[in-house]
Amino acid sequence: MENEQRETAYQETKEEHSSNNGGYTGNPFADMESGFCKRCRCRTIDRSENPESILCRDCREELIRLKIPRIFYLVGAVVLFLSVLTFAASIKGLHNLGAYSKSRSIAEEGHVITALDDLLYVLEENPDNKNAAIRLADLGMKYAYYDYAAYAIDNYLAGKEVSDSQYDKLNSYIRKLDRYYATYDLYSEIAEDLLGNASDTEDVAEILDEFKRQLSAHIGDGDYDQALLYYYLGYMSADEEERISCLQECINQNPYFYDAQAQIATYYRRNGELEKARKQLEEIYQVNKEDYSILRSYATLELVEGNLAQGLDYALQAYELYPEGEYVIDTYIVALAANGMTEEAEALVEQYKNDYLFDDDLYEFLDGETTLEEYYIG
Repeated sequence: MENEQRETAYQETKEEHSSNNGGYTGNPFADMESGFCKRCRCRTIDRSENPESILCRDCREELIRLKIPRIFYLVGAVVLFLSVLTFAASIKGLHNLGAYSKSRSIAEEGHVITALDDLLYVLEENPDNKNAAIRLADLGMKYAYYDYAAYAIDNYLAGKEVSDSQYDKLNSYIRKLDRYYATYDLYSEIAEDLLGNASDTEDVAEILDEFKRQLSAHIGDGDYDQALLYYYLGYMSADEEERISCLQECINQNPYFYDAQAQIATYYRRNGELEKARKQLEEIYQVNKEDYSILRSYATLELVEGNLAQGLDYALQAYELYPEGEYVIDTYIVALAANGMTEEAEALVEQYKNDYLFDDDLYEFLDGETTLEEYYIG
């Protein structure tokens, strides 16, 4: 029912599926010829643009979005001795002024994505507003939404005149972004190499070990983002304790790595340690009330503790924010059914069933064969 159980949906028997109670034991390279996306493994492959594609439309678009060209020409590209203009002269309209001036306080209240999107709106209306672009870069870097920061720098600041202090700050951002995207590229390159050479009969454990060995070689290397490295190591670990240890080190390196926080909370919840799960979520939720992985994890915790209406509320928020997120649709369906909204739940299953692979456990829950506690604990 969680990330490490997704692959068991490809097992031939229901017994094999239901027996996976430990860490990740599935084969991430199995069923390479099946019709499901090789990244998310829940939506069908889209070959409308490329007959050789192995990705669904959503994953392909997400990867394209993430691969922001790193053409940051701030360094050595322009003379950088002039101060920026005051923001009041460049902001047009009360809405834009309000969005800019309130962005920091909105983010500090936990509405991080709202603040980021508001700043994007300001920049769309006023692309020469360097102060808004710098603010967007600041918040994107602070809260680890690096795509926003990279977009602000690349599209609104590259080649612009900034003050010496802003120049130094932006250069530090660029160095961190380069480490982050270099790590992303490293993971993609290793995955492509191992996937490209893997056969159906190859030992999965050996592949995972080799994947981790190549990633681990860069631990401590300043050219790579260490939090992201540990996140990937946790993702590829077949051992549950090792996975959680890596995720814990990930958030030690970067506490704003939201999915790692959510996975640790999910681990506690699955083990029945509900107080630990709540403590884990409460702390990071105060920082960011709009990350779908945190909201989804919160939803499952509320549901299993019997707070059905609150669980539905969190599940709906996650679904509205990012329905493509891992298990977001499943959680929303369970929350609807748990709150007596069976028709709505079944309608969602019907809507997504052709392009999304639901676990057998979901159907068992909807059929009344398992309880919420059985579904979310153990």
